[in-house]
Parts: sequence; structure tokens; C-alpha cells
Amino acid sequence: MIKRVMRFAQSHFILPLRLTDRHDTLEKQLHLLIRHYNAALPQLLLMIFVLYFALNNSKNDSFMQLWCGCEALITLVIFLHAKRYLGNTHRHQLSVTRRAAFWSIAWRAVDALVWSCLPWFALGTSSMAGDVLIYAVIAGMAGGAVSTLSPVLPALVAYVAPMLGLVAIKSWLMNDPAYQALAVMCVLYGFTLIVQAANNSHAIREHIEIGFELEKSHQKLRAIEHQQTIADERQRMVQDMHDGLGSSLVSALRVVEHGKLNETEVAQVLKTCIDDLKLAIDSMESVDADLLLLLATLRFRLEPRLKVAGVKLHWQVQAVPALTWLDQRNALHILRILQEAFTNIIKHTHATEICVATHTDTQHTQIIVSDNGAGFSLAEARQRTGKGLSNQQRRAEAIGASVSWDSAHTGTAFTLRVPISKKIGA
Repeated sequence: MIKRVMRFAQSHFILPLRLTDRHDTLEKQLHLLIRHYNAALPQLLLMIFVLYFALNNSKNDSFMQLWCGCEALITLVIFLHAKRYLGNTHRHQLSVTRRAAFWSIAWRAVDALVWSCLPWFALGTSSMAGDVLIYAVIAGMAGGAVSTLSPVLPALVAYVAPMLGLVAIKSWLMNDPAYQALAVMCVLYGFTLIVQAANNSHAIREHIEIGFELEKSHQKLRAIEHQQTIADERQRMVQDMHDGLGSSLVSALRVVEHGKLNETEVAQVLKTCIDDLKLAIDSMESVDADLLLLLATLRFRLEPRLKVAGVKLHWQVQAVPALTWLDQRNALHILRILQEAFTNIIKHTHATEICVATHTDTQHTQIIVSDNGAGFSLAEARQRTGKGLSNQQRRAEAIGASVSWDSAHTGTAFTLRVPISKKIGA
């Protein structure tokens, strides 16, 4: 039986009274205590002055003035101490937080002693209604402390135990059976409050610990998502380098090995490979759903090459809506599609002018690349060994877009039609 009582006391009183060594938990508990106390501060100050006017009389005037002043001063000191801790730039250090918790407990003990002085000097100097008021206020203060001070259980014990203990002693010394019964009730009431506060404190700590565990889990998930994003982006770049730059270099190497290209043609192939590499690098930059920014990047890359080839570029691009689905992967598809359109014009149409324009309707944005070249037969172009047109169509389908060609002897107009918005998962 004695062992059971010892285990109960240890689990409900001794262990909870020990400040935790985990800083984040203690800091959270202290913040809760400060927030609860600050919320009750105006009502507490008002109650102090109401008690002064309700209990003050000729017999205890000096004491009530002193008590009222001391209690108001201690209340403000506790508030300023809390404010100082919250404003301390080093409060995230364990030593600072433990010191703040210690002083918070100490000031609550002093506050309890001042409150316990009220019945010692006011009982017997006021009417029966005044005595009842004193007990009611003391009981209310002790009970209300459960919700206010439970986050830091030692603060509640330091507040409730001296207050109700000294009130019980004063009541017992009154040598009146009624007051002695109140003394016993004060002891039982204090014991009940501490047990209740211990349970509340345990629940609060569990809640705080669960919150920290959830935050750790979220951080791990974010780290995993970040690593997965990096891996996906690396895989995308590797695949694109293999399909684009790698394929061009391998094809050029085979032709050079067979002696089928002269120096000028080799230089042209290398320029194409460099353009592929630059576009891949450009696609890594964030475009923030801005199609105009993407087109400006393409113009910056290709305009010098067009000038060297003797082709004049007309830029008639107008403002277009933001494409919420335009990420780095989709941006690269658009860049590749338009790059292929420019390459076909330079290689096959003998055009001297290229015009890039945009048009927008309710659901789509059109990017039109037109030239003044000789035109070509779409059917014949599809039957050739090259895969330029089919690659353009394949990339367009990958982003939910479409491509079309309108070619005549006066020139060719290539149109890329992209959706302004897409369904999630599309």
C-alpha cells in the first residue's frame, strides 16, 4: 500500500515538478503560461481594487492599503518579467528559458504569499459577508490558476500550495468548528487542484510533443520531396541531353568519321549542338508561368544566329495570359518546338525574313512563326528520313498543345497552340 502511494506521488507530483531538459518543450510551455496570464491581467488588477473597496474599514485600513499596493505591484512585476523574456533575443537558449521559468515560479510563490496574507489580517475585521467573500476569492484564484498555470506545473504548485496552506492554517487557528471545517476543505481543495493540474500539464506536454513530432515529420517529407524533385530534374536533364545534344553529337561524329562533312558543315553542326545546350540551360531557370519571358529568352539565343545567316527577325509578340502549368519541363518542350521551327526555316526555306507573333483567344495562346521562304510540301516533309516535324508534334502532345503548318510558295506559317490552363493531372 505504501509503495502504491509513493508511486502515485512520484508520478503526479515529483516528476512533473522537474523542469524538462528539452528546450523547445519548456519554451512552448512558458509561452502558454505567459499568454494565459496576460489575458487575465486586466481582470486581476480590477479584482484587487474591488477587494480593497469591499473589505476596507477602520480596523484594517492600513493593511488593506499595503496589501492592495503590494499585490498590484507584484502583478505588474510578473507581467514585466514575462514581457522581458519575450523580448530577449537569447530566449531560444535553454539556460535563458530555464532561468525565466525559475523566476516565473518564484514570483508566483511570492504572489501566493501576498494573497494568503488577506485572510490572516482581514478575517475577523470584517462582516460575515466579508469573510465569505475572502474565501470565495481565494478559492476562485486557486481554481483559476489551474487553467492559467497548468502549462508549467511547478508554477501552479508554488502558487496554490502556499496560498491554500496558509489560509487553512489561519482558519484552523480561529478555534471555530465552521472555520476548521473550511481549513480541511482548503487542504482537500488544494490537493484536488494539484492533481487536476498535473493531468492538464501532462496533456499539454503530450500535445506539444506531438506538435514537434508532426513538424519533424513534415520536415522529413519536405526533404524527401525536395530530393525527389532534384532527382526528377536530373533525370529530365539527362534524358533531354541524351535525346537532343547527345543525339546531334553522335550523328555528327558518324558523318565526320565517314568524311561526308566539310569544315563549314561541321561548324554548323557544332553551332546547333551549342544551341541545344543553351536551351537546356535556359529551361532550368524559373519562368513563373510567364510565356513572354520564355520567348524573350529564345529571341536572345537565336537572333544573333539569324543575323549571321542574313535573316531579319520581326518581333510582334504581344501580352499573353500567364500559363499556370508552365514549369521547367514544359518550358523546355516549347523551346525545343520553336527551335526546330527556326532551324527548318534556316536550313530548307531560304527565307530572308521571319516573323514571330502571338494571339490569344478564350482558351488558347498561339505562337506563330512565319517566313517569306519558298514553302514546302507537308506530305513530302513527313516522308523524309528526318524526324523534325514528328518531334515537334510529339513534344506538343506532351504539353497538351498542338502544332500546324500552312505552307505556300509565298512562305510558311508554323503555329504552336498552347492551352492557357489545364486540368490538374493533365
